[in-house]
Amino acid sequence: MELTAAHLRYLLAIYALTRARSQVVAVDVSKTLGVSKPSVTRMLGVLRERGLLLQERYGKISLTEEGRRLAAAYDGCVRCLGARLEETGLDLTEEERTGLACLLAASLPARTREALLTHAESNPDT
Repeated sequence: MELTAAHLRYLLAIYALTRARSQVVAVDVSKTLGVSKPSVTRMLGVLRERGLLLQERYGKISLTEEGRRLAAAYDGCVRCLGARLEETGLDLTEEERTGLACLLAASLPARTREALLTHAESNPDT
């Protein structure tokens, strides 16, 4: 499933939040990403339609099995790309690096993302 950089930012934020606490609601995502609650509500609808998350009406958000699988794969890819961007010496904040890594990850073909993850797992120091 292909995701835009915006979809990916939200998916990864939800993934991180659900790993850190048992209950996640839209306002948590809003605060994490620094976006308005209406923006979160719209994006949650998109991710729900794609079968990546479940949300009780005005309540708890959770990732589906597919959402967790996809988020975990993209999370690894974004972390790897972020580390590579840090090595470049560009004057980027962590937030800027992560945003750029999300944009890159969303733009890569699936085969390239998979190869990047395989390389990162087999060569953790490179």
